[in-house]
Amino acid sequence: MKPSEQARFDTLLEWSEKHGGKLHPSLEIYNDNVTKYSLRVKPSTGDALQPGFKAVTCPAATTLSYLNALIDGPIKLTDDAAINPADSPPSPRTGAFPPSFTQFVPPHVLGRFFLIKEYLKGKDSFWWPYLATLPAPDQVNAWVLPAFWPEDDIAYLECTNAHVAIQEIQANVKGEFKQARKLLKNENFPDVAAYTSLMYKWAFTIFTSRSFRPSLILSDTTKQHVSTLLPQGVELDDFSILQPLLDIANHSPTAAYSWNTTSPPNACTLVCGEHYPPGAQVFNNYGLKTNSELLLGYGFILPPTPALHNDYLSRRLPSAATPEPTPLRRPVPHGDDDNAGGRHRHHHHQQGSRVTPLLRALRARAAVRPGLDAGNPRAGADDGAVAARGGGGGGGGAGWGGR
Repeated sequence: MKPSEQARFDTLLEWSEKHGGKLHPSLEIYNDNVTKYSLRVKPSTGDALQPGFKAVTCPAATTLSYLNALIDGPIKLTDDAAINPADSPPSPRTGAFPPSFTQFVPPHVLGRFFLIKEYLKGKDSFWWPYLATLPAPDQVNAWVLPAFWPEDDIAYLECTNAHVAIQEIQANVKGEFKQARKLLKNENFPDVAAYTSLMYKWAFTIFTSRSFRPSLILSDTTKQHVSTLLPQGVELDDFSILQPLLDIANHSPTAAYSWNTTSPPNACTLVCGEHYPPGAQVFNNYGLKTNSELLLGYGFILPPTPALHNDYLSRRLPSAATPEPTPLRRPVPHGDDDNAGGRHRHHHHQQGSRVTPLLRALRARAAVRPGLDAGNPRAGADDGAVAARGGGGGGGGAGWGGR
């Protein structure tokens, strides 16, 4: 890892630990040739880590979501709240945006605008140690998802359910941004011109590819505190939550894991259920997702292996008038890409080939799209891979999304 990159992640770790986060002392953040920034067992570690070790802990105090937009700051829980939630008074409801904006826009949209606001603050943001490790908005190739590819690249997905979902995502993102920005402008909100379409697409991508379902990663005491913040009519899973440091762990569909939300209290801990030798990458598991969902939501697909076949994609027969798309030029993020200081979204460790042959294989297969894994912590309200379930965001009010 370059010294500048190492410095950013050292700052992230120091900031996280200051607020109750923790990385197992035998683990480190490193830059993998394929998966980019990842977690692994230190090669210098003498012994392998045995099943049941606590890999990484993210406290509620460092999470970033719609909740923080409501209070314009981090979630604050007293030590007594771990014993008696009633001892944790609700945070003041000053809000990060004008009350009319907060009340009118859906929770997932508000969360994205809050992410933009914090990024625009730069080093003045409480979350800057985390935001500085994310791919920057202007480094589009480091974060872009298929929904925002050039049209001639998207054309290669025609006749698949992925193409249908892309159209829905594009329409919803465009409609959400247009309506929300108009509201901010009408409120004479400062620096409204900085809230651009590109910034909103970036925020959508960060939440879609990195966030978690609140009901599965918040402790019971935190949930009770959160219930004092939520406006009437907003449910816990109407939005999703970013977990700094913990979200570095990449995806393997066979990784054994669990989520501990009781020890320490008011935090979420990734507990690994496998044996990891020195030098091995430590994985999270996004749950059972098809390649269509993985491609749309995270930007990668899994090649079939003797032990795993994940190429589920519905195919529609093209009409005679459908033109043959031009060859796809966009590569899947690869170990040789210049990440320019940003962080690629999470990838599976078998990733490494280019999109063209893989998508050709996907187009050639036809299968029924399985249902979503409702228990998957990554299947949150901002899951952009399932546009039909809410356009990449939960809790949308009437009139939101569309062109």
